[in-house]
Amino acid sequence: MSCIRNRPAWMHRGISCRTIIQAKGVYSLMSKRVIIIGAGLAGLTAAHAAAKQGATVLVVDRGPIGIGTNSALANGFFAGPSEKYSPEDYIRDTLQAGRGLNREFMVRLVAREAPSAFQRLRSAGVLLKERGAQRCVVSPEPSVIPGVALMRKLADLAKSLEGVHVLPGFQVTELPCHNGKVCGVRGFNRKGEEMDIDAAAVVLAAGGAGAVYRRHDNQKKILGQGYSLAARAGLDLWDMEFVQFFPLVLADPRLPALIVYPPFAREAKLVDSAGQSILEKHGLGDVNDAIVKKRDSFSALLFEEAQAGGVFLDLRGVPASAWDVHPLALFKKLRFNFREKPVAVAPAVHFTMGGLRTGETCETDIGGLFACGEILWGLHGANRMGGNALTECVVSGAVAGRSAAERALGEMPVASCREKPRQLPATCTVPEAGEVRDILSAIRATAWECAGIVRSDEGLRRGMERVGAIEDRLMRLGSAGPGGRSALEDARAGVLVLHAILQASLGRRESRGSFLRSDFPDEDDGNWRRHSCLGYDANTNAFAVKYLPVEGA
Repeated sequence: MSCIRNRPAWMHRGISCRTIIQAKGVYSLMSKRVIIIGAGLAGLTAAHAAAKQGATVLVVDRGPIGIGTNSALANGFFAGPSEKYSPEDYIRDTLQAGRGLNREFMVRLVAREAPSAFQRLRSAGVLLKERGAQRCVVSPEPSVIPGVALMRKLADLAKSLEGVHVLPGFQVTELPCHNGKVCGVRGFNRKGEEMDIDAAAVVLAAGGAGAVYRRHDNQKKILGQGYSLAARAGLDLWDMEFVQFFPLVLADPRLPALIVYPPFAREAKLVDSAGQSILEKHGLGDVNDAIVKKRDSFSALLFEEAQAGGVFLDLRGVPASAWDVHPLALFKKLRFNFREKPVAVAPAVHFTMGGLRTGETCETDIGGLFACGEILWGLHGANRMGGNALTECVVSGAVAGRSAAERALGEMPVASCREKPRQLPATCTVPEAGEVRDILSAIRATAWECAGIVRSDEGLRRGMERVGAIEDRLMRLGSAGPGGRSALEDARAGVLVLHAILQASLGRRESRGSFLRSDFPDEDDGNWRRHSCLGYDANTNAFAVKYLPVEGA
């Protein structure tokens, strides 16, 4: 059975991974293992750090290692201190973008650790070029997304490391715990076979939840599975109402929803359906400046323009030489004649700022469970400064991997996952073909229409009603076959995360950072410089929300 690509010694004895994982006699051998859920930049960074400490590492991901993640779609920019950009400058700008809701200790941790994280990337063979206050990944080919180049390099490195094993096509459905500590993961492989894998430490690096929305630029299966796992295990979700939108994403139905990254050639134009310049109409000046410095208000403006008749990127005046360099070189592979007609663009969901609370070691309130990457809460506050997503991944990934290895290597043999009885689903109907797909479409439509760029009390309450109806539909569904179970688990995770976003949004009666409300358009520090904290009750399938003062405020 070839379910683990890098085979450890025990795999060469003709025993399947399923047998060895479940056999009673090997649990003590597995107690020094670190399991990492997610094979994006944060997860692979964690794998490298844990292996360097001497732990045995198993990276599990529902898709291919590295390339099936949001990291592969990134433009490859890292924010962080440099010779020309001091740590204090970086801290100031990150706090300013976060509008008073950052956890300052997390910002200072990233400022301190980022330079060494960048050096580790260079040592791994990643070509980084300094560009002002940022570093950017240099792709070997202008037509290759920098994120793809980055993840190919790190995936190849992870697969070659001693003590690191990978298990693609594995979907985690539960984080079994014993006496307040995680004891491994539970899930199923591509064949639908149930597997329990024991470990003394687990790192959640499962990414965000952008694909919960109808318009997004994420991988299509990034539906908040990590948030759902954590909430069902008993962890609180923090600041889930803060969702970042990117202003310009391809919107032609024949094209993938790719971000149109700056910098733009000065000949590029942004026009409405009548051909009028949108920038001139609204007095915005340079489009690059509008994206970088006014991203949220610019997204809201373009959303209104798109509703009124459409927004189009006109590249017909761009010189031929610009099509051979990034970012326009990426468009040459797409089936659209950009040089002869404008292309429709519109805002889309890009990033989720909320997530899981940890300490400086990236350990959550569940012993042995760590978090890193987009699922981690605290660095960004109410909005993310450009370039901080990838920096967060390489810094928190290294911290989480290192800390998880120290926990695993210092632990006594862990309790088996099987000591916790498996929860069998109640008798329900088997999903019909297309039913789960329809439910996922309903989730995405509800998110976009009721928890979108600009929210309101009326829209949010309507969204809560629709989420309740979707949850009722899912409750009536039983297990699906191997082909449909993955989508069913995605739908259950997606509706839970959308429920959290809506409920946290309802209570926040202000606009702050990426969070905009038409009925409360002003930022209100006096009443709302607070974090939302959502606790999930599995028995009632409900969230309890409270709003807590910012630390040190």
